[in-house]
Amino acid sequence: MLANLPALQVVLPLIAAPICLILRRAGLAWAFSLAVTWCCLVISILLLIHVQTVGNISYPMGDWAAPWGIEYKVDLLSAFLLVIVSAIGAVVMPYARRSVEAEIPEPRIYLFYTMYLLCLCGLLGIAITGDAFNLFVFLEVSSLSSYVLISMGRYRRSLTAAYRYLIMGTVGATFYIIGVGMMYMMTGTLNMADLANRIPMVADTRTIQVAIAFIIVGLGLKLAIFPLHMWLPNAYTFAPSVVTVFLAATATKVAVYALLRMVFTVFGGAPLLVVAQALMILAVIAMFVGSLVAIYQSNIKRMLAYSSIAQIGYMVLGISFISVIGLTGGIIHLFNH
Repeated sequence: MLANLPALQVVLPLIAAPICLILRRAGLAWAFSLAVTWCCLVISILLLIHVQTVGNISYPMGDWAAPWGIEYKVDLLSAFLLVIVSAIGAVVMPYARRSVEAEIPEPRIYLFYTMYLLCLCGLLGIAITGDAFNLFVFLEVSSLSSYVLISMGRYRRSLTAAYRYLIMGTVGATFYIIGVGMMYMMTGTLNMADLANRIPMVADTRTIQVAIAFIIVGLGLKLAIFPLHMWLPNAYTFAPSVVTVFLAATATKVAVYALLRMVFTVFGGAPLLVVAQALMILAVIAMFVGSLVAIYQSNIKRMLAYSSIAQIGYMVLGISFISVIGLTGGIIHLFNH
């Protein structure tokens, strides 16, 4: 069992989602989702302890050796992110029952918990996968379920917010997968570690340079970097309160992690040498504009949404320094926020 914890971390909420759909009763669905979330937290803590004591974990799915098969990689950064995502879910779920019952009609509550488990699965998968295309799959699993969760809000504008998020998220995912396709065309692999070894040989080609641009823009839309943040305020404001809390603490942070993983693990930090100054300027603008706009909000959710935009600016600013200290500061603030 211990040897299969990386797979169980993702498979558990993935299998639990259709089971939650079968349960249908709101109380049962909540209790089942709560139990699954706490199991995910225990698994993530065990993975973190293993990484700290033994070392990094490499888990080939189906015993297909990398780079031919999908590989799950757990290092200290991804283990910490797994703990954060599962811990936020574990903290939110005990309070979710009353909040959900107050905001979502009874016949749709079991669907809410089904989508929540799928979203949790996608976020955990992004943190643990070592495959660039598999990251896209989990990105879409978490995004598609997020669209449904946001649309379940009690306001009519919840549907509009979810639709705007759907459009922006789809554009971001399309940009990302085009970049991944270009990398595969030039290297013949999708495994991140293998890509890191092969990309330096073709790094000067225009195809790789365009791929880098597509990936940064695509993930920038997902993490709501300024000025690609227009979907975020309404999504947080009109979503059910449980969704706002869960997504605000996890979704954009996991996207920041994905950007870190692609830029520094796959490309070795080379892309930021070109766009570092642009990212620095956008980050500083986000810090000030997000904070100033937040001050004048009368809705607490919208205020926190603009505050999140500012905090993302802090993280991106640290990354844009292209230094160990800057990157450390950005990662620490990711955990802090």
